[in-house]
Amino acid sequence: MRQSEQTRLDAEIIRALQRDGRTSVLDLARAHGVSRHVIAERLQMLTERNGLRVVAALDPGFAGHHVLTHSMVSVDGPVRPVAEAVARLSDAVFVSMASGERPLVFESRHASLAALHSTLDAVRTVDGVRGIRVTTYAEVLRGFFVAPRREDIVLDDLDRELIAILQRDGRASYRALGEAVHRSPSAVRCRVRRLIDAGVIRIAAIKSGGLSANRFATGIGITVSGDPRPVRDFILDCGSVEFAARSHGAHDFVTTVVGPSSLEVLAVLERLRALDAVAALETWTHFDIVKEDYARALGLVVKG
Repeated sequence: MRQSEQTRLDAEIIRALQRDGRTSVLDLARAHGVSRHVIAERLQMLTERNGLRVVAALDPGFAGHHVLTHSMVSVDGPVRPVAEAVARLSDAVFVSMASGERPLVFESRHASLAALHSTLDAVRTVDGVRGIRVTTYAEVLRGFFVAPRREDIVLDDLDRELIAILQRDGRASYRALGEAVHRSPSAVRCRVRRLIDAGVIRIAAIKSGGLSANRFATGIGITVSGDPRPVRDFILDCGSVEFAARSHGAHDFVTTVVGPSSLEVLAVLERLRALDAVAALETWTHFDIVKEDYARALGLVVKG
């Protein structure tokens, strides 16, 4: 397989696992017209070399996180020490060094506005921080941690044990899960399906650490003029959009577009610009992801 074909296949595998992290190797092979051996080989490479993880994350609302924000930080001097300091804050779930006049981007999850203000105050005290621009997510449209729907259910100890294991390895077999919690594979299969179907957890692929040759990521802040529905529809239909939220503050929508090359990301930007409802776009390229740990941040609520 040529390098370009491997890059394309890797991107397709990641996208498939972002939709459903427990998709089998056989189903991936059938979907992409290659052998199970090829899929297994690419998965091993993505996991061991590129830091791909498939993990479970709690729905933010179920975890008690009702305030979700996107912040961009202007910095005096080197950005990395500031990024590393922000990454140590427990409520910061995503931290990236990026392009632009605000070269540090972070997302945070909070139980209350008071908790948000506490985190922002902590960021402001970091040496080098000149200012923070905050956008609040009103509705998350697409994202690793977002389930299609959510039902109110009560978790018991078995549910919590299973979630804790799946947060470490979302592709753990039902046999392995059963052995860990002393239940039959069929019993844990029913429990896991119940958790997924109720929207308590979502199991999906997430990249760990930095970016790679087959993952070029750009953040986009969208300002809308007129009816926002065409923009919303475009975001939901575009396969290159990895994350998207309706927001208020600096932007009406915040999205992350990911592709195997800058040209694919540029094509999405051009299609967005062609929409009559789009008044302005602000973009920032993610150069180095310092922290991306939605699962562990949310998991503290379960295991605490």
